[in-house]
Amino acid sequence: MSNIHTDVQNRYQQLKQYFKQNITQFKTHLPLDQANQLGLDFQHELDHFYKLCVSPQLNNRFIIGIGGAFSAGKSSFLNGLLGQKLLSVEIDPTTSIPTYLVQGTDNRITAILKSGENQTLSTEQFKNLTHHAEQDDRALINSIDLIIVEQAHFPWQNLSFLDTPGYSNTESSEQGNCDAHIAKVQLNDAQRIIWLISADQGVISESDLQFLKTLKADIPKLIIISRADKKTEIDLELIQSVTAQTLTQHDIQVEAVLTYSARQSQGFDRSLLNQYLEDWNAQPQILSVLDNFVEYFAEIKTHLSELHHQVDLDSFQKNLFEQIYQLAQLANVDIETQWQHYLAQQFAIEQQRQEALAQYQAELEREAQAIADEQERQRQALEMQKAQDLLARAEQIRNQAQAVQPTRRSLESILESYEDEISRPSAGSYLIDDIYGVRKKVDKAIKAYAFEGDGEYGKYNDDPLVLVDTTTIFKNAENGLFLTHSELYCKDMLGKRFVTRLNQIRSIRFDRDESKLYVNGDERLYVPQDNLKKPMMALAKAVKEYLDQ
Repeated sequence: MSNIHTDVQNRYQQLKQYFKQNITQFKTHLPLDQANQLGLDFQHELDHFYKLCVSPQLNNRFIIGIGGAFSAGKSSFLNGLLGQKLLSVEIDPTTSIPTYLVQGTDNRITAILKSGENQTLSTEQFKNLTHHAEQDDRALINSIDLIIVEQAHFPWQNLSFLDTPGYSNTESSEQGNCDAHIAKVQLNDAQRIIWLISADQGVISESDLQFLKTLKADIPKLIIISRADKKTEIDLELIQSVTAQTLTQHDIQVEAVLTYSARQSQGFDRSLLNQYLEDWNAQPQILSVLDNFVEYFAEIKTHLSELHHQVDLDSFQKNLFEQIYQLAQLANVDIETQWQHYLAQQFAIEQQRQEALAQYQAELEREAQAIADEQERQRQALEMQKAQDLLARAEQIRNQAQAVQPTRRSLESILESYEDEISRPSAGSYLIDDIYGVRKKVDKAIKAYAFEGDGEYGKYNDDPLVLVDTTTIFKNAENGLFLTHSELYCKDMLGKRFVTRLNQIRSIRFDRDESKLYVNGDERLYVPQDNLKKPMMALAKAVKEYLDQ
């Protein structure tokens, strides 16, 4: 083994090992079937890339897969296509080994071994590579990865014909299934597919239809009716028409259905076939290994919900692609266009990531500033509350100091000074000098008021200063006002009860027009009697005078 083959083989093994060690952690996020299929797709893509690394003859070639049922005439088609029997042996005997026919400087048959070595095969060795090979040749067959048949007179410089196993070889059912799988895998690696149908069988068979459905739909396909010389022109037209209709009914898209005879270099649809081959030969072959991997990684990412898993996948993809690129350079495989495209994509993604990061950073800074502003607001509010508490405390101390001042008049003395204004009307108003009469007259009502206050403020002072009866029907003081030295009790006509400590009264007034008493801005008592309005105004004024001291 040459040094370059050794280096390529070693580098590829390292690549496979790195891939296997890292892909497992991401496959667990996918459904089982999808994870298994994606793993096979990844491995197949790596193997296909390695095939190009160890066989430079296939580099930049447009691969045409030749498929069809067993004995469909694939070897005759290839030899007839070349215009002469350039192949010293038929391709068909090598069914299970991918065999490529390419243009070369001379005629040579090269086996690319699984170890990465190239081994030249003799014509005799090539003939023996069949399912029925002798035991001595079986070890060689098992060691071969693919075979390249180079022909100096191959007319298409940029094309490579890939011969595949006849999928319907039923000499052994087990071997037949194996050949079918190999044929499907090999054909799905091609850029174009030529599918042969022997004119002997007439229209396309059901087995051909089912096999074609297993191939990638996006690979253009050309259907060839081989051995056309064995049918009349009318028969061939009918076979072409029915075959095309049947393919359409099964949703199998093809470029065309052409007729062909290896025995006749002209006639039938040979000129149309040559035109297809010339068009394909003119198309440059660009490897898609990185592009395919990008699709696989994008599919995995759709199943990763957590950001750190996506970051790990991006890192894995980057390292894997770098190793693929290094292996391509070592093997002299041109993937430069893909590599530059990938780098451009990564640069664009990185720019988007940096922009997103900058936006995120700006958002964090705004949030941090908002938090700092809120903390400052709370600090200022706390300071303001402390100041208000100090002012309230100072006010409390001032009020306490004023309360002990000897010049402060009692509520009882102030009420006495308003005695003329708080007159003795025909009903409802009672003065301090008639307190015993009040007790005697409304003794039950006073006790009821005292009882109702029990438990909330304690029992009322048994010595009322003023009792105002606003009851308009029964003069029993059920509705009205009850004033003591410390509290003001009001019971409205609607049964609402209000008890207010005198030291909690900030404002008190009687609105003559509305006939209502207001305490701290809230309505507390409705006084409908006109003869009570003037005394109520005087009473409110006396209480306010007491509170304003």
